[in-house]
Amino acid sequence: LPYMRIPTRKMRAVIQITIKVAMTITINASVASPSSPEKSEYSVTVGARKTTRMSIRVGVNSGIYDMTITQVGEDTVVSGIVRLLDRAQAEKPRMARLADRVASWFVVGVLAVAAGVALWWWLHDASRAFAVTLSVLVVTCPCALSLATPVAITAATGALTRRGLLTTRGHALETLARATHMVFDKTGTLTRGQLQLRAVHVLRDIGEQRAFDIAAALERHSEHPVAQVLAAGGGGDALIAGDVSSVPGEGVEGRVGDRLYRVGNPAFAAALSGGGPPELSSVGGTLVALGDEDGLIAIFELGDELRADAGITLGRLQHLGLEVSLLSGDAEPAVRRVAEELKLEHYVAGAKPADKLDRIRQIQASGGVVAMVGDGVNDAPVLAGADVSVAMGSGTQLAHATADLVILSERLGNLAYGVRTARKTLAIIRQNLSWAVLYNLVAIPLAAAGWIAPWMAAIGMSASSLVVVLNALRLKRSDA
Repeated sequence: LPYMRIPTRKMRAVIQITIKVAMTITINASVASPSSPEKSEYSVTVGARKTTRMSIRVGVNSGIYDMTITQVGEDTVVSGIVRLLDRAQAEKPRMARLADRVASWFVVGVLAVAAGVALWWWLHDASRAFAVTLSVLVVTCPCALSLATPVAITAATGALTRRGLLTTRGHALETLARATHMVFDKTGTLTRGQLQLRAVHVLRDIGEQRAFDIAAALERHSEHPVAQVLAAGGGGDALIAGDVSSVPGEGVEGRVGDRLYRVGNPAFAAALSGGGPPELSSVGGTLVALGDEDGLIAIFELGDELRADAGITLGRLQHLGLEVSLLSGDAEPAVRRVAEELKLEHYVAGAKPADKLDRIRQIQASGGVVAMVGDGVNDAPVLAGADVSVAMGSGTQLAHATADLVILSERLGNLAYGVRTARKTLAIIRQNLSWAVLYNLVAIPLAAAGWIAPWMAAIGMSASSLVVVLNALRLKRSDA
């Protein structure tokens, strides 16, 4: 059947549709006929496995499946994610919650102090009791305590957004300011994500174009950047793949004709025949292998360009005291080449999504605060596991939903600006809180002693809040 675009408002239950890897559509659905039940635990993020009908969360699945729509519009999981993001933007950082709690107790304390002052003056000079008590109540400024954090966060968030760095979580700036490690994915993060075919190594007597056609038939069911390159390499006489399933971080498996094929990382493709990947240590690009049950058929070498500002950005982050490392699922030669170009001492190659998460956990266990930068579906678990996470604007919607910050401008240089801004924001918050405490420690005793008139108290209270706001607004004008 030909593909059709159907607005979600026109979707109803029992309509069957087909989705591709990494696509996000605003419906809930159930799998009507999974192509490979054995692989459902990898392909679909659900609790049930090896069943012919299961609920799924559309937008968090891989592979291609026939589905039955169960929910549309505002009832779907994706719409729920949007609501969660909206709510997250209203979250208060830890320091803001602490200031609010202090302010609430502060109000209770001020009322107690005012009652004691009123009683003392009533007993010693009743004519001044009302004016002095009024001065005590007016001069105190819990507003400055409560404003100290939110005005700074708002100013910093606005400054970052203008630079193309969107904050989606309330804790993001506070945690980014405390980060000790910055971990990067490679493809689409440090590189441009615009892969190009460099070479084809045909390992059997099948013909280069035939290998391309088979790989393209499988990769058309995926939206991974690697898949798009190979899908475009297929000839005009396109082959059709069936029983297709996708394993995140590994590749795609399916039938073309009566043979079962795999395309993906060399180890995954070679495992179909029970063999191991060939030694290609001299190859410096991203390797994608095509294999069947008789062994590997071909290896495609793809290359990608580093982002123009990648080297400068990593240097600036290191200058800020961060330990920068590279964590990639690509083959060791390709990762080593990028690490050498960027002068990175710490890098890990061939890491699956679970391996990346384990690496992050190890750093955290040693006391590190990890900021993770990624862009794809495979990065979603490690983005969620990091203390603070950053997604590239060109990344998948799932990465955006998982991340605490999103680089909308595609300029890595904004990361260093973000770290400096986050640290300056934390410093300004501390300055504001210190000012608010100092002001009240000085003003309350003076008012209680009768040295501050009510009109002076009103000016002092307003000035205290104004100082906090003006200090926070420095973030809008600063280049950090």
